[in-house]
Amino acid sequence: MLSILTWTTVAAAILAQAFITVRLWRSELYSRDQKLLQSALIWLLPVVGSFIVYSGLRQEHDVSRPTPNTEMESDDED
Repeated sequence: MLSILTWTTVAAAILAQAFITVRLWRSELYSRDQKLLQSALIWLLPVVGSFIVYSGLRQEHDVSRPTPNTEMESDDED
């Protein structure tokens, strides 16, 4: 039973690392050299490195978007 749990945990960690690595390389936020270093971080420090890189990738989507200009919307004031 312990063997199955161990292998399941290892497989889940490898899948998570692969997912984060693919997401990192698809991102346009970092240069190629930064991606290489972050990939090394993911695979050399599996849990900690993956968490650090994933946290940085999540911030990519948190960038604020400009709000639409409501003054330009209506031309009904003629």
